[in-house]
Amino acid sequence: MSRFPTGLIAATLAASLMLGAGATAQVYSKKTDAQKRAEDAAMIEKLRLFGDVFSRVRDLSVEETPDDELIAAAMNGALSALDPHSSYVPPARFEEQQVEQRREYGGLGIEVTQELGLVKVQYALEDGPAFKAGIRTGDFITAVEGEKVRGKSLDEAIKGMKGLAGDPVTVTVLNSQNVTKDIVVIRQQVRGRAVRHRVLDGLGYVFLETFNNDNLARDLERAMNDLKRQIGGDIPGLILDLRGNRGGLLDQSVDVSSLFLDGGEVLSSRGRTPEETERYHAKPGQYDADMPIVVLINSGSASAAEIVAGALQDRGRAIVMGRRSFGKGSVQSVIPLGSPVESLGALRLTTQRYFTPSGGSIQGRGIMPDLLVALSPDPGKLEKRFREDSLRNSLGNPDDSDYIEKYEDIDYPPEDWPIDEDYQLSKAKDLLRSSRYQSLVAEFNR
Repeated sequence: MSRFPTGLIAATLAASLMLGAGATAQVYSKKTDAQKRAEDAAMIEKLRLFGDVFSRVRDLSVEETPDDELIAAAMNGALSALDPHSSYVPPARFEEQQVEQRREYGGLGIEVTQELGLVKVQYALEDGPAFKAGIRTGDFITAVEGEKVRGKSLDEAIKGMKGLAGDPVTVTVLNSQNVTKDIVVIRQQVRGRAVRHRVLDGLGYVFLETFNNDNLARDLERAMNDLKRQIGGDIPGLILDLRGNRGGLLDQSVDVSSLFLDGGEVLSSRGRTPEETERYHAKPGQYDADMPIVVLINSGSASAAEIVAGALQDRGRAIVMGRRSFGKGSVQSVIPLGSPVESLGALRLTTQRYFTPSGGSIQGRGIMPDLLVALSPDPGKLEKRFREDSLRNSLGNPDDSDYIEKYEDIDYPPEDWPIDEDYQLSKAKDLLRSSRYQSLVAEFNR
């Protein structure tokens, strides 16, 4: 006999479903009361069936499985049948994901490498505790809490720098004036930077690693200002590298787009009904309206990265170069379950699709570059790449027109191209230096 009556299971599930019905009431508003009662009765009958199956698996399966694992597996099985991005997140994992998404850690706010047997500060976050304590990019750390770092691996050398936020740590620093001093730094939870920038053959180059950073747009603007300072005037051309960027926060994709657009739509997100459509607009004003921009994307550019590339492409603000992007054009709402006192995890549910300003759906199709440029040598045929539409149960796209890269349109590196040189980056630089840029912008936006 089951230790958990199937009727109770069904009743519990039905009650839970009814409690959540308010969120979808508008979808069924056109149905008659009789239709809704019939559907509710059929749903409860199916929940009884689920309860019966659950009870039999629980009691008869060859290996005993904890109830919470069975329930989670059942929910994930149902949700994964909808699309590959919907899921149930157990309480412990939900808490971990929140920390990961914020990219916060207890540390000093520096990025380091190993050089000459010492720890070299490659970058010190301006808002980080190390910078505030006086540590700068280019400094060398020779000891942590009096223990010398020479002779240790990089992981071993920096291990002592990590610890609980609020705790102090003493590091010995050799600065650019060859002055050695002990500096006490109070560890803090620090947000890792997501922007890398440098002057590249007289042009501006910015790589955005992720959009999972609340300060991304601010840090990007700081990077742009630093490029102007290094160049000594306006940036003659910008390469915005979004290759491998898996996306992140929607608001940051809008704010990043706002830096390069003078108002107007960045994207829209659309649900099951017209009432669920939301439109997101750039703020008035933009960063140097005359600055040419090339956006680099590849099959690893997804979600928020696709929003930015699509907005700048549709609005005629940039030339997009590289390979067709991933095609992650759906919106997941994360719905916490339970109460603030007792978390039951979260429901991650796909609720909307993303559309570019011209009305094109990103889902499954991605962003097609204006100029198809490969990174690797010509394989002699069009090779299939892993994208959103490769995923099991991926959502379809209302636009079923052909959206496949054509082999003959792809610019591959010459056979003698150096393996350690970035062909896509080289082509982006060539375009920004040439007179073709403006004519291509006009051609692609006729």
